[in-house]
Amino acid sequence: MAAQTTCCQVIDGDGTFKEQEVDAFVHQHGVIEARTNYQVVAIMGPQSSGKSTLMNHVFGTSFQEMDAMTGRQQTTKGVWMAKSPKVDDVCTLIMDLEGSDGRERGEDDTNFERQSALFALAVADVLLINVWCHDIGREQGSGKPLMKTIFQVNLKLFAPEPNRRRTVLLFVIRDKSKTPMAKLAEILAEDVHKMWDSISKPPQYTDSKLEDFFEVQYTALPHYEDKYEDFLADTVVLRRRFTQDGDDSLVRAANGRLPADSLVLSTRNIWGIIRSQKDLNLPAHKVMVANIRCNEIKLEQLRNFSQDQAWQALEAGSSSSLMRDFGKHAAGLLESCLEGYEQEAMYFDSSVRAEHYTDLASKLAGVIAGPFKAQLGLLAAQQLAAFDRDFKLALVDNPNRFSAAAQAAAADALAGFDEGAKDVAVAGTELSADEARGSLEAKVQEHIEKAKHAAVKEALRRTEDELHKLIAVPAVELLQSFPANLWQQLHTVRSQAVSTASTDLSSALAGVTLSAEEQASLQSKLQAAADKKLRDLLQEAALTRVTKMRDVFNSSFGLDEHGTPRTWRPRDNIPQLARQARREAARVLALLAVKRSGDYTGGDAVEDAIMAMVKKDIDEGSAAASGSSSSRGDAASAPSSSSRDASGGGAFDLATATHWPGVPKQEVLVAPHEARVAWREFMGASALAVQQAQVTQQANLMAGKRSAPVWALAAILFLGWNEFMAVLWNPVYLLLGAAMFLFGWQLYGELDVDAEMQRGPVVGLLNMWNKLGDVLRSVVARNIEMVANLGGTVSDMVQQQPGAAGQGQGYALAGAAAGSDGSGVVQHKQPRQQHQSAAGLKQRGVGQQAQQQDGLQMTQLRREVEAQSEGKDA
Repeated sequence: MAAQTTCCQVIDGDGTFKEQEVDAFVHQHGVIEARTNYQVVAIMGPQSSGKSTLMNHVFGTSFQEMDAMTGRQQTTKGVWMAKSPKVDDVCTLIMDLEGSDGRERGEDDTNFERQSALFALAVADVLLINVWCHDIGREQGSGKPLMKTIFQVNLKLFAPEPNRRRTVLLFVIRDKSKTPMAKLAEILAEDVHKMWDSISKPPQYTDSKLEDFFEVQYTALPHYEDKYEDFLADTVVLRRRFTQDGDDSLVRAANGRLPADSLVLSTRNIWGIIRSQKDLNLPAHKVMVANIRCNEIKLEQLRNFSQDQAWQALEAGSSSSLMRDFGKHAAGLLESCLEGYEQEAMYFDSSVRAEHYTDLASKLAGVIAGPFKAQLGLLAAQQLAAFDRDFKLALVDNPNRFSAAAQAAAADALAGFDEGAKDVAVAGTELSADEARGSLEAKVQEHIEKAKHAAVKEALRRTEDELHKLIAVPAVELLQSFPANLWQQLHTVRSQAVSTASTDLSSALAGVTLSAEEQASLQSKLQAAADKKLRDLLQEAALTRVTKMRDVFNSSFGLDEHGTPRTWRPRDNIPQLARQARREAARVLALLAVKRSGDYTGGDAVEDAIMAMVKKDIDEGSAAASGSSSSRGDAASAPSSSSRDASGGGAFDLATATHWPGVPKQEVLVAPHEARVAWREFMGASALAVQQAQVTQQANLMAGKRSAPVWALAAILFLGWNEFMAVLWNPVYLLLGAAMFLFGWQLYGELDVDAEMQRGPVVGLLNMWNKLGDVLRSVVARNIEMVANLGGTVSDMVQQQPGAAGQGQGYALAGAAAGSDGSGVVQHKQPRQQHQSAAGLKQRGVGQQAQQQDGLQMTQLRREVEAQSEGKDA
């Protein structure tokens, strides 16, 4: 081909890159000034297919065209380039390639056409692929081997980045027929994707798609000679697609495009890389034919295998039940198919034949893989059911052999699977049962873990229930009695309960193999359960703190040392008892304020603060109960204000505190303001109890001073006159009656009959009956002691009687001897009588003063009780 004024040869027919010509061309035609606003359009296709004619009519270039009168021969040699004069908005460079499959180069010299095609693919923005309409669907005529080669080598040589620069592949279908364009495009698209999927890709492109690197489009042109006018019109339409504003424009953004002044250097380096590769020396025509025919035979054998009735029956039954000798039948069908391929492909190239044989065996194995896996799945399900049955039966016989039973059942299941897998195995394939066996083993282990989890969960649940009982029973008792070492005992109860529960849990799980982490987890759960139960009990007690305080107060205040309800006799010291009972109630509030740790010292400061807060209320309440002058000797039993402040609440002021200093929030059971409210509520309730006790004591005191009515005394005297006379005239009856009267009177006073009967007949009789034994013993012992003392006094008087008589005679003789009329004796006795009279008067005065003082005290006490009653009513 002779060079034209607007064209330059880039690569000659021998593969030499014309660097000087290309450099001169880009400078002469203003390509340098376009910078990146240019596009390269190349065309490839069979020789004498009208490539140059197409480019000349579409872009207005002047590539040399074939002369039909001289015959169909090679026109374009190497690679030529021209600038399109008909596309103005974008500098468009047109490259015309030497046609492929030309007779001039021969059958075995196809290396250059692959190199030039790869060059065009690497350089061009749009690559036109010229295809005759009647060649669509053919292997060679449509250029499939060539395209497959350039696709594969392009990935290897240039390692393009997906979606960064996508080359447009425009298939130009020449001499279109009546076949719809959509159908032709569909066939071409399917062929192109098959080619892409069949090529060998580098590892980084294994999952890449054709669309990641290429944008494939299709167009068609009518016959050049028969429909020349239509051909010209369609070329104009096609030209518009290479402008920026054209419909369905093929102009793409210049992403990563080199400036035009680097075009020569870039194309030269690309061609040098392509020329240096030996991988483009692909097999010649015979190898191609072998590839085509072996592939056809392979596909036919695959189709025959899939349609074989024996295989279809085997495939249909594989998913429903285990088939005997499945592997043997499948291997026979596989071997028959491979033998058929060998017989038909035996005359083709051995390397090509072996390659397709391996591919056929792999595809047949893929067809068999589905039923093969289905059979293994059924076998695994069968053995899993057998494992489940054997495992449950073993646990029924001996529940404590959990781990041993699980291991034995699992071993039997896996052994049964291995034995059954021998019948499923297909000889001649690489299909393996390892995956199915691993899945079965995993399911068995999962089943064991689930059963183990259920057993551990149930044992833990039962142990926690027992743990709750072990903690609840003693803890509730402790939270009723509130001993001084409450927290120490609570922690001891918790520790002992956890220890017992841990032992019980170990016994329950004796047959279960547990790791160190699992054992530690179970211990942690027991500890957490114990802490939660104890905290729930403490929170419940804290919520009922006022009730607890009242119970302790009532127990201390209302019951005596024997646990018997007090009857509030006159000798009972109510203020002292109230102080003591309120201190006990305050101690309950202090114990329930915060949760103390195992060292039992975490709440000492809180306890001191609470006791310091309530001290004033206790003292003032007791003082109000006892009156202005009635500490009754109990002042020494209460600590002084200064010492209490020093020992207790000096750390912080509880009256205004909003939190306990130094105590974590989660350890607080009763906040400071809750403690203040609880104490005020308790003091109101306890004051009422103290007042009621005082009223009862006053009533008992007044009842003891009441005498029988006059009419009752008259009736007794009238009705019992005969008996009185009989007793008075009989010394024995008199003494016995007096003794019985004194004994009954003492018993009456000790039993507090009047006070008890005021409670009601039934309650009074029961209370008197409960303390009758103690009172009888006390009265009898006191009377015996009194009789013994009286006997000793009489004995002393009898022993002193003779001496007293002699002394009297001496006084008489002395008086007679003095010749006196007895005045001396009178003088001796008169001072004594005066002394006795004075003593008697003094004693009567003291008695009258005591009676007046008692009367004043009773009057004052009655007024105070009435005043308190009026205050409560208000």
